[in-house]
Amino acid sequence: MKTTKGKEKYTILKLDYDNQKDIWLKSTYTLRRLIGILGILLPLLLPLLLYLTDDLEELLPSISHYYYTKSGPLFIAIMSLLAIFFIVYKGNVFIDFIISSITGISALLVVLLPTDSLLQGCLNISKKHIITILEKDPTREVTHYISAGIFLLSLAYMSIFRFTKTSEGYEDSKKQIDFRHKIYRILGVIMIFSIILIFLGSDYFNKIVPNSFHDFHKTHHLTFWLETIAVECFGISWLIKGGEFKLKK
Repeated sequence: MKTTKGKEKYTILKLDYDNQKDIWLKSTYTLRRLIGILGILLPLLLPLLLYLTDDLEELLPSISHYYYTKSGPLFIAIMSLLAIFFIVYKGNVFIDFIISSITGISALLVVLLPTDSLLQGCLNISKKHIITILEKDPTREVTHYISAGIFLLSLAYMSIFRFTKTSEGYEDSKKQIDFRHKIYRILGVIMIFSIILIFLGSDYFNKIVPNSFHDFHKTHHLTFWLETIAVECFGISWLIKGGEFKLKK
C-alpha cells in the first residue's frame, strides 16, 4: 500500500526512477508548468518580501525596480531561471525555439542591464529597503526597457500565435480545442494592451507627446500594475499549456 502511494506521488510530480540516467526536468509539460509558476509568483513575491522585511506597503514604480531592493536577489533568481528555461525550451517546431530563445535572451538582458536606480548618490537610511545604487546610464536604461518590451511581446506572441497551433490533450474535441485557443488569445491580447498602456504612460512617450496620463500613470504605479497583469497572463497561459488546468466549457 505504501508503495502504491509512493508511485502515485511520483506520478503527480512526474518523477520517473526507472531510468536513473534521466533528470527530472525532461518533460516539456513540466518545463511549461515551471515557467508558468515562476511567472505568476514573480510580481507577488517581490513586494511581499519587502513588506515582511521592512513593513513596506508602497509599491515601486515597476517590477524591475525591485532589483535595487532586498527583493533584488529574488528578482534576479526568478528572471535568470526563466531565461534559462526559455532558452532550453524547444517547443513543437523550430519557430517556437527561436521565439523562446529571444524571450530568454531578453530576460537575461533585463537582469544584466537594470532599469534606472531608485536613488542617486548615497544610500538613504530612511529608505532601508533599497540596498543597491547604480550611476545613471541612459544606454543601459534604454536597453533595459527595450529588452523588457521584447520579453513581454514575445510572450504575448507565443500565447496568441504559437500556443494556438497545437491541441495537446484535446485532439478528439474541436469544441475544447477552440475554447482552449480562445483563452490563449484573450490572455495574449490583455498582455499587448497592458504593454501599450505602459508605453503611453512612460517618460519616453511623454517627451514626444506631453500628456496628463503620464502623471496619473506615475502617481498610481500603473507600470507595476500593468506589468503584473501582463506577467500573470503569461504565467496562466503557460500553466494551461503545461496541462495544469483541464479546461471545460
